This record gives sequence, structure tokens and C-alpha cells, in this order.
Amino acid sequence: MSTGCAFGGDLTLALRDVEKHYGELRVLEGVTARFEPLRAHVLMGPSGAGKTTLLRLLAGLERPDAGEVARGSGVRLGMTFQEDRLCENLTATANIRLPRPRLSGEALERFLAREREAMAACGLPIDARPVRELSGGQRRRVAILRCVLAEANTLLFDEPLKGMDEKTVELVMGFVAPLVAERTVLWTTHDERDLRFFNDPILWRVEGGRVCTC
Repeated sequence: MSTGCAFGGDLTLALRDVEKHYGELRVLEGVTARFEPLRAHVLMGPSGAGKTTLLRLLAGLERPDAGEVARGSGVRLGMTFQEDRLCENLTATANIRLPRPRLSGEALERFLAREREAMAACGLPIDARPVRELSGGQRRRVAILRCVLAEANTLLFDEPLKGMDEKTVELVMGFVAPLVAERTVLWTTHDERDLRFFNDPILWRVEGGRVCTC
């Protein structure tokens, strides 16, 4: 299933001598890292080590206290947070379409068909219920699909499978993995089993203020 993403332009994503502190807490200290475009990068480390902060810096949601975050002009970001961050009064389908507000006519019809296919593949109901009435696992799947169906070539996932049972994980990733295979992916997790969903992923360790490849 095509996502309609454009991969042209500068897809650089990097940190250069980045420091990030929260008061006395020094989360990242002099971090330099370059994330190879159009590859999967899996970031592991203990809770509180800075994985979420790293993604937020790359997304421009946080500013470094020192150093530089480099994001190429061709980078088009999509992100799944640890919290679902859905619009509670909208349906699942409306939430998934939020990153694509300008679609109309035949393009909209094609996207709606793709969206229905995605929801069915991930075991989501296609109805008029607002997402506030969905279960926690269903809401998580809506958030993931909103990200992977966005017109983005760089996807940031912050522990996206957290709280899902193994059967649901297999169902969702059976659909999602092929869609992210040709995009830049940064995926944080505590579970090494997530590595199996990616072809030749680059494994990173985030701990003690440092970020390094394993």
C-alpha cells in the first residue's frame, strides 16, 4: 500500500554536541549522533535516560541548552507519543486524517479507502464513535495509524507498542512494518523483541547522558 510520501531533498537528522538539562537533572551531555536517512533506528535505555527528550529535540518540540539539532530541509516528520494525543470528540477515522487536512476529491477518496484498509488490518472498528469511547489499546492503534499514514518520510515512535498484548502487537506490526520500511524511523523501546520488525535496524543505547550505537 503506497503512502504517497516524497523522499527528495536533504533528509539529515543529527545532534551535534547537544546538552539538555532540567534543573539539576542532566539528561543529555555533549551528544553527537547522526541518524542515517531511510533506515530504522531503535533506541533503547532505562526509563528516564533521555529517549523521549531525544525524540522531542529532533522534532523541534524542545530546544537544546547547548549544541545544535540538524534537520534537513526535506525532512517531513510524523510522531507517535507515549500519550495518544487524540482529539477526543472526533472519530478514529477523523483523527487518522488530521495530518492530511487538504485532501479533497479523488485524492480524499483514495485516502479514505486506504484508511479503512489500515483500520481493518489492525482490528479497529470503523464506526461513528468518538475515540473517547474506544479502549486504551484501540486508541493506541489509532495514534500509530495517524503517524504511519501521514505524508511523512521521517517517523518518530516513542514506545508505541507499550501496553499492547502480544497478539495485538503482531497484528499491528504485520501491517505497519512494510509501511515504514522505506522511511527514516526512530523507535524507542524497552523490549529487544521489537528489533524483529525491522530489516537490519541500527541499535542505539541512550544512558548516562550519552547516545551511542551498539
